[in-house]
Amino acid sequence: MRAFIAVDLSAGIRTRIAELQQEFAGLGLTQGAVKFVDARQTHQTVKFLGEVPDDGVERIKSALAGISQKPFELELRGVGFFPAASLDKARNIRVIWVGMETGEEQLKSLQEDVESAMHALGFPFEKRFNAHVTLGRVKRPFRSLSELRRVLKKIGELREVEVGKMLVEELKLKKSTLTSQGPIYEDLYVKRLES
Repeated sequence: MRAFIAVDLSAGIRTRIAELQQEFAGLGLTQGAVKFVDARQTHQTVKFLGEVPDDGVERIKSALAGISQKPFELELRGVGFFPAASLDKARNIRVIWVGMETGEEQLKSLQEDVESAMHALGFPFEKRFNAHVTLGRVKRPFRSLSELRRVLKKIGELREVEVGKMLVEELKLKKSTLTSQGPIYEDLYVKRLES
């Protein structure tokens, strides 16, 4: 099965993300140019595991149970894009995302603990961790420079937008089933962070 470890976002933040996606959808972009993630499922991936044998799930659960982190506040703010470039120099956008205002250090610490625990089970180390929540992925090039400029202008307008705050109290092992309508996520294990 495909699996990953993540922090789910609050209902309020998910609602705000759906509103931001609507702002981009209202730009009159080429159909299918940007594939938005399902706002109801948005999360911060902490570690992508890939294909995991069914009998490996218990070992992952045990490793996650041993992680010792306290709950922390996460604040999401500002829209940006990858690959990173200044708005006036950008010629190519692959991902539109929401960034972190506070909680990034604690999230990074949590990610490092998860990374170490999973490496001990034989999973490869991530090359780098980017704290961000994906709004959408650009699936095909914009049909014109004017389309790209509209997207960049909207990103510029939303550079400092407040998206929301939440308390991170859980870390989840999730199963991802890919379907033609998009992925379906199922919680396999929930690790409560404790004070």
